[in-house]
Amino acid sequence: MFKVVRMSRRLPLLATLTLALIAIPTGVVAAPAPDDLTPVASAAGDGGGGAAPGNVPPAQRPGSGTGDDAPVEPQDTGTALAPLGLRSAALTQDGSVLAWTATTNARWSPASLRRNRQTLCLRLVYEAGGVQSREVCVRRTGATTTLTLARVLKSGGHGPLHALSARVSHRDPRAISARFTLEKAGIPEGSAVRWRVLSSTDGCNVGGTRDCFRARPANGAVLQLRVPLPVGCIPNGPDFVTNGSRAKRVVALTFDDGPSTYTNSFLDVLKQKGVKATFFMIGQQVAPNASIARRVLAEGHEIGDHTWSHPNVSAGGAFASGQITSTANAIQTATGFRPCAFRAPGGAISGSLTSLARGLGFNTIQWDVDTNDWQLPGTEADYQRVVNGVHNGSIVLMHDGGGPRSQGLAALPRIIDTLKARGYGFVTVAQLIGATMTYR
Repeated sequence: MFKVVRMSRRLPLLATLTLALIAIPTGVVAAPAPDDLTPVASAAGDGGGGAAPGNVPPAQRPGSGTGDDAPVEPQDTGTALAPLGLRSAALTQDGSVLAWTATTNARWSPASLRRNRQTLCLRLVYEAGGVQSREVCVRRTGATTTLTLARVLKSGGHGPLHALSARVSHRDPRAISARFTLEKAGIPEGSAVRWRVLSSTDGCNVGGTRDCFRARPANGAVLQLRVPLPVGCIPNGPDFVTNGSRAKRVVALTFDDGPSTYTNSFLDVLKQKGVKATFFMIGQQVAPNASIARRVLAEGHEIGDHTWSHPNVSAGGAFASGQITSTANAIQTATGFRPCAFRAPGGAISGSLTSLARGLGFNTIQWDVDTNDWQLPGTEADYQRVVNGVHNGSIVLMHDGGGPRSQGLAALPRIIDTLKARGYGFVTVAQLIGATMTYR
């Protein structure tokens, strides 16, 4: 018998995720051999290839963010294959990272999982242009415990297996803990994720019997993800940077001299196009435009330091230090974020300045594509200078403040569309150079 509750906007989505969790056949993939990352077209297999399709038992309650529900404990049927018993499971968010832990009744290793034709996986169901389902499974790479990520198909099979970049600990032979980013798993920030840990055996038809699987929480649980807000970052690589790796087809769009009355319009275009960028802000303009600075951060962009009043600081010394530090303080006061990317006004740098900036906790960021939009050459010129000058790893210089910026603003949608059509992705400076963001 169901209890009638007041409807909320989240209930339809949670109901959809619940149905997805229980309706998509379980297709847990057995841990591959050490060097096997061969795509798996189907979850069914005859030698450790995975569990056969089968419906997950119907959910009875929405669950929570921890896996403390009573485990599914089937009767012993005396079959040769038996799944690992699950004692507990949990999934939590730590900034931009998902933290997964699970404990089992028996000792295990990735090698024993394959030998005993067992699987240990985390099922994730979420909304992203439709209901999506992924499974993160334990595997072995040499003597190391690692993870794979696969898309669960509606048929119950899996798409290709991919190695998932993660920090994995299996020091306790009855436990696993793993941390991986939302970005690597392809899960949107702020979404509701329905999850559960599944321990299964090869060939298990989950929809037909409970003798061959265990689940924690038994009926799934929902973790409502937050949009993580960074509080700082740690510089990486050389003191002075003009571009990122030429091996990756990505571009970093950067905007200088804001925040200004134009910045919101630039943010509107970036939001519409689904692109992240970096805004190098002038310190004395931050407090009067604090709400704009907070929007920049809230929408996933990066904020950089562009000095307090835009003077030439190439000589370094106390004057440069004060210009940089006072701006970082203003940004932190307005947004809660302390930047680690610094750009010198006019690109005027010296070894003493870049060393000083690094000592203050900054990479000095230059560019390799300059629109010269501050000269107001026209929208077409802004567009051509970017699309003709970009290479893999380029840092593009534009302006959202410091004067009339309608030409660059008008060029931006075409710039993004053209670069996307050429296969480029868009990243922040921190992502481009591998700086580490820290979150509250």
